[in-house]
Amino acid sequence: MSDVSSDHGRQFPARWPGVAWGPTAAVIVTVAALVGSQIVAGLIVLLVHNGARDGWLMSIAGQFYFVVATDILLLLTIWVCLQSRRAGWAQLGWGRQPVWRDAGAALLAYVTYFGVFFMLTILASTLTQIDLGQKQELGFDQLFTSGQKLLALVSLVILPPIIEETVFRGFLFSGLRKKCHFIVAALVTSVLFASLHLLASSQGPLWIAGLDTFVLSLVLCYLREKTGALWAPMMLHTLKNVIAFTILLSSVAVL
Repeated sequence: MSDVSSDHGRQFPARWPGVAWGPTAAVIVTVAALVGSQIVAGLIVLLVHNGARDGWLMSIAGQFYFVVATDILLLLTIWVCLQSRRAGWAQLGWGRQPVWRDAGAALLAYVTYFGVFFMLTILASTLTQIDLGQKQELGFDQLFTSGQKLLALVSLVILPPIIEETVFRGFLFSGLRKKCHFIVAALVTSVLFASLHLLASSQGPLWIAGLDTFVLSLVLCYLREKTGALWAPMMLHTLKNVIAFTILLSSVAVL
């Protein structure tokens, strides 16, 4: 990218050209969109489905509609913000077509992510009391029919890489990079991204999930920085989710 002084990434100055929003707007809009979209989506699903009292919202179908409604509201919020600043999706990293180099970068980045995360889990298990067996409450733990597996596939594998990369590595990270050094922008983005997964349980903080997504986000931010687009981050995110979804299906089959 034009703001990277060398191919080796020794310097990451700020002032991304073309980005029409800064760090403050990026953080406020992102947090408001994440919280507001889930509240509004939950209310919409409850109001539309009259039988919500029987626990339908916690069913596979209910969780699917909740995820879709949340994602639509997230994108709508980002779109309204872009429109208010006369900006477009290209400024978020959707300004060019994917190339084979994106796929190669994503594969290499996955090896890096997995290696770093593996070493950190060993370190964490040695120095802390983190439970490495913690699991996220995804709402898709009982998949018996093909239809249920399809809804889970869309909710857990297809939508997250598109929506989360657009919001976090697109809108949030780009806004932070307008004025912040790469390290600051990547850390803030990754903390917020990890917090989203850290709290995804009713049993307390999911520390292992927070560590996992924090490391993943740092690698995703680096891909966004070096490739100048969201294609490589989205490919890495998809690969990671495909592997996790395969493990989920295997565990369900065993049960």
